[in-house]
Amino acid sequence: MWDALGRQHCRMWRSLLEGETVLARDARSDLVKLARRANVDERSLEAIDESVMDELFRVILRRWQGRDEARLNGMALMIAASTLGEIRRAA
Repeated sequence: MWDALGRQHCRMWRSLLEGETVLARDARSDLVKLARRANVDERSLEAIDESVMDELFRVILRRWQGRDEARLNGMALMIAASTLGEIRRAA
């Protein structure tokens, strides 16, 4: 079950980062269903999402220090986080 949760969470984030809002929404819905079956509450999913965002931001800063790529990838992460917020509110 935990592997399935991890894979689904990865699918959701990949869709978010690629700007695929509909796929991300569907992946989030499937993730929530899997989480319920595993007795993982919504707040725990949100905490995991926050950890993912923190880690991605650290990777961006370390990998592309002082370059335009860091700014662009940081913007992509902010857009993904915003989209995730919209998906959560719509659910």
